[in-house]
Amino acid sequence: MKKKTYNDEIDISEIILNLWDNKIKIIIITTSFLILGFLYFYFSNKNFLARTIIKPISTFEAIKYKTYNSLAGESIVNIDQKNLLNLFINKIQTEEIIKNGIKKFELVNKDDFKTEIDYQENIEQTAILIADQMRPPSNDERNKNKNIPFWTLNFKISDKESWKNFIEYLENQVNKEIRQSLINQFNTEIEILKIGSKFKLEDIEQNIVNELDDYKITITNRLAFLKEQAEIARTLNIEKNTLEAENFQTDNTIVTNIKSENSYYLKGYEMIEKEISLISSRENEKAFISNLIELEKSKRAILQNKKIERLKFLFSNTPVADKNNFKAAKIDSLTTVYNQETSLIKILSISLIIGLIISLIYLFLGNIVASRK
Repeated sequence: MKKKTYNDEIDISEIILNLWDNKIKIIIITTSFLILGFLYFYFSNKNFLARTIIKPISTFEAIKYKTYNSLAGESIVNIDQKNLLNLFINKIQTEEIIKNGIKKFELVNKDDFKTEIDYQENIEQTAILIADQMRPPSNDERNKNKNIPFWTLNFKISDKESWKNFIEYLENQVNKEIRQSLINQFNTEIEILKIGSKFKLEDIEQNIVNELDDYKITITNRLAFLKEQAEIARTLNIEKNTLEAENFQTDNTIVTNIKSENSYYLKGYEMIEKEISLISSRENEKAFISNLIELEKSKRAILQNKKIERLKFLFSNTPVADKNNFKAAKIDSLTTVYNQETSLIKILSISLIIGLIISLIYLFLGNIVASRK
């Protein structure tokens, strides 16, 4: 047993001495692999996971829409911080602008594809990937350090400058299209208000015409009736009013029955003919149509309504009217975080381990060859 222990100790000592004697070779081999690892890291395409924040407009910017929104109410498009951000996110998720940006800044290299069809398909897939990797705000109650209060764009890239140019283009194009969309929507809703007012005005004017026509029919019928009653009165030689009231006694009340229409001639032809004369000589027929006043009021209210002009004025004073400064939201390229997929430390650590293993294998094989000689 002691002999075996002794031999083991000798073997370990020989290994340690062998390593020490060949330490220069080990250092050279290991250093070579470290250099190779560093060169690989330096010259290889470095991929980064870029995370860029999408921020809503500031509270100060949102205040500029407050006066307009107060008049717009629910009948026309409202513009506020939340609506603008939603429009911004939805516009990006339509992917069309993303595809144009991918082509413009060569996020997909056309030379990597044999055919135009393959290239276009990859652009389509990349655009879908960018849109799908957008992340909404997160709120992790267990780990508040992971809270992200904003929407983020997340994508794997190899060129920081291209990504920066791409997101600046994306922000400008999205804001430009949203601005035009808001203007179009506002103009459409203004046109709807105008058409609504026009239809109401037409209805009122038609009601006025109807009231005048009804009045003429009523007066014509009335004059025919009065002429008939006047003729009866003259035939009966009833000059003055002889219309009588008949009283009927009931248990608690007295009912008066005046036979006015059926016996109108009893009022006498003098009064009836005077009534005919007055009606026939009327110059202002509208004064005798009771509903006409309310209809004229409604018509005047529509004609004098300044809401559309005021909405146009207030809209023209919102940031939407300023094409150089309007923003629905901002993609903050300056705060983009780039996380490398492969770090230098990781590559050097692997290179060191490989270098040591190769060194040991080299020494082991060298000892075998030496022992056979």
